[in-house]
Amino acid sequence: MNLLRMILKMTGGAMVFAGGSGFGLWLAGKRKRRIEILRELAQVLILLYGEVEYAAVDMVEIFQKLSGKTCYFRGFFGNMYEGLLRAEDVSLQELWENGIMADKTAGMLDREDVMLWREIGMHLGTLDRQTQLQTLHVLQDRLGRSIQDAETEYQSQAKVYRLVGITGGIFTAILLL
Repeated sequence: MNLLRMILKMTGGAMVFAGGSGFGLWLAGKRKRRIEILRELAQVLILLYGEVEYAAVDMVEIFQKLSGKTCYFRGFFGNMYEGLLRAEDVSLQELWENGIMADKTAGMLDREDVMLWREIGMHLGTLDRQTQLQTLHVLQDRLGRSIQDAETEYQSQAKVYRLVGITGGIFTAILLL
């Protein structure tokens, strides 16, 4: 009976340790994923800039291209493409806002990142071509700074997340034993 109790305690302790460690790794991974999403959004801005400046195609074609060239934003741009094809009485900005609210990628970003994503939609298709290009350039600069800040934050916090997760798992396991 004592042997069984000891085995159960050890198993429980190992599970608590694994859970704490996993949680720390998950938090660090979440911050890393944010950087990946922001980098992809930067690529989207570059592609948008190129399409607006050189190709001079309409937004429907741009969104169709982006839905095939992105990973995190594939569903978002696919929905934007379909929404524009339906040609409802909804503006591009409203469609963009609704798309962000429905997209799971927004949940992986910080509030400031989502605000920047929203701002992109505010300036697409509403201004003359030159103003759009200037606005996209300004947004690219802001996004570049956000990426740098996110990378700095990740470097300083990722180790802490992992360490606190592991330490918390060990501490909790010891308390339970």
